[in-house]
Amino acid sequence: MSEETARERRLRERRTERLGHEPREVRIADPRAIRALAHQVRLDVIDELFGTERSYTATDLAGRFGLSPSAMSYHLRALEKWGYVVRAEGGGDARERHWKAAGDSLRIGAPESGHVPGPSSLVASSAVVDLTLNAVRERIHSFLRRTAGITDAHELPPAAFASTKLWITDAQAKDLTAAIGELQEKYRLPAGVHEGPAGAQKMYMMVTLVPDRKD
Repeated sequence: MSEETARERRLRERRTERLGHEPREVRIADPRAIRALAHQVRLDVIDELFGTERSYTATDLAGRFGLSPSAMSYHLRALEKWGYVVRAEGGGDARERHWKAAGDSLRIGAPESGHVPGPSSLVASSAVVDLTLNAVRERIHSFLRRTAGITDAHELPPAAFASTKLWITDAQAKDLTAAIGELQEKYRLPAGVHEGPAGAQKMYMMVTLVPDRKD
């Protein structure tokens, strides 16, 4: 395992302060577990649970993603089997039981240090990447459809689409990733708070940092 940098340590400390406990990362490297996530509804559920850091019932999530409560319960049990979600405190039947993320962050296709993922893990991870990017594409198209009739730039809701190319070392890439994490952490809601202040809206942010294509 590589040594933690000063910025990474600062980010971890800020997350610990906000969460009230040491951040818990869920690592999924088993190809079977990754394949179990290669389903759009399951990805949407994971995105919601890890992104909002709150618990939901199967009925809550079913209404949000257009499924029946029984179908959503089936997906939640499958995600539980592979370590993505856990049952929150409290009882209730299958539809009213609360579910939450199994940790505070999720890393998929990342085995322990010193181990190289096998071909089956890479194939499964590619399927998850495809579904994730499709969901991002749909978010962008939805935004464009909603704002198509707005002619005054001042009335457009805030949004950003940007890309660039950088020449950076591995150490600089780690520093940049931690710096972005620090900035995101500044705007995350405190633990236990599920609604933003007056005038706030939920925004989706995705960060990608990968080596450029080799032509």
